[in-house]
Amino acid sequence: MNFEGGYFPMVTGDSRQQIIPPTRIHVKAGFVVYSPETGERSIIILDEGELTAIDTADGDRKVVFKMHPGDLVGVASLLEREPFHLTIEASKDSVVTLINEDCMESELKTLPVWLLAVIRALSRKTRKLKASLYAPATSNSLMSLSAYCSNLPAQTEIPLANIIHEFGWLTKVKDANIQEDIKSLARRRFVELGRKGETITVKVTDPFLLELFVDYQKSLEEFGSWAPFKLSILQKKLLVTLSTINNSMEMDGPSWLSFLAERVKDVSVAEWIRIQKMGWCTETAKGMFRVNPEKVNYFLTALRFETNIRGVL
Repeated sequence: MNFEGGYFPMVTGDSRQQIIPPTRIHVKAGFVVYSPETGERSIIILDEGELTAIDTADGDRKVVFKMHPGDLVGVASLLEREPFHLTIEASKDSVVTLINEDCMESELKTLPVWLLAVIRALSRKTRKLKASLYAPATSNSLMSLSAYCSNLPAQTEIPLANIIHEFGWLTKVKDANIQEDIKSLARRRFVELGRKGETITVKVTDPFLLELFVDYQKSLEEFGSWAPFKLSILQKKLLVTLSTINNSMEMDGPSWLSFLAERVKDVSVAEWIRIQKMGWCTETAKGMFRVNPEKVNYFLTALRFETNIRGVL
């Protein structure tokens, strides 16, 4: 019977149930202790000698790990009914203990309820831990890849395989998904795909655009919109006007309001307050205000590349 997805029978607390002992066998070097083709489920405990776990999925014999006395495998396969795809062979003359389904069930039937509850809790935690080990470390692989690529040197051709390998190792995102995200960035002109001989390369055109793209996606997830794409026509005119002003010029609030009103119609106190909130003008220690060129450039660049950022090409 299943116990929270695993292999645990109903508990009666009757210790008079028949106990089926584990099987202890002596094997010679080269003996196949377990093969995925058999379909049998069992926990394999190595008492003496050495066992080798081999992956034959691609037709090749790839050694995954070695087992030494005291090591065991197959717990998830037996208790959680998860597939176990490795072949276990004896690399030396060995002594092995096998615990099959009948043996495990007979042992569990004799356990008190409280102990099975402990096993149940541990089993649940183990499943969650294993799931976290294999699950991607990001829910938005495109945003994470954009952040990763924004730290790459600009205008430098980097092998695509290197990016896939390193980013995949960092995030556990599958290679196929990374390739699709790279294509998405290329369509937005944030990166350029090239070729050097047989090697496909990736070149970041401008890391700052990738930073903007990351901010755009973060803002969409949190607020459903992004400030640069919410500007009114009047605010855009003010932004362009501020971009032409030397940031060394300092004035108080009323002077700035008067200065901007001479160049852009319908400027109000409310617009001046919005300018400060968006960081286009910042207050100095003397209580004066001056243009913040970095924030102005941030908004201007976002508007200039709006089509690329939105992905409407």
